[in-house]
This record gives sequence, C-alpha cells and structure tokens, in this order.
Amino acid sequence: MNAVELHQQIEALPEHEQERLFVFLTEKIMNRRSANAAQWVGRKLSFNEACDVVFHENRELFRALAK
Repeated sequence: MNAVELHQQIEALPEHEQERLFVFLTEKIMNRRSANAAQWVGRKLSFNEACDVVFHENRELFRALAK
C-alpha cells in the first residue's frame, strides 16, 4: 500500500475515526517533540493541510503500515 492508497482509506473512514487517527498522530508528533512540530501548534489547518502535515511528519510510520 502506498501513501495515496492509505490517504484514500483514511478519507473513506467515518469522520469520527478520521479525527481519532489525526489525534493519535498529532500526539505522536508532540510526544516526539519534533522541532518541526512546534510550527503547527495552534494553527488552524484544513483537513487536507493537516493530512499533508501528518503524512510528512510520520513518513516512517506510513511506510511500515504500507508493508
């Protein structure tokens, strides 16, 4: 499974499941205390913008999930 297929599967989830996934990944980013994560805290992003951030910040995780 590649990132596009994973994105399509996320889009197919019910909204509340998408939110749970986003919260999980956001917490993962914040717990990792990534220097890049601070730039997103407090910003209002559209769902697509947020997905871009999540995919970018969690590239390794999605690669593992795609296997």
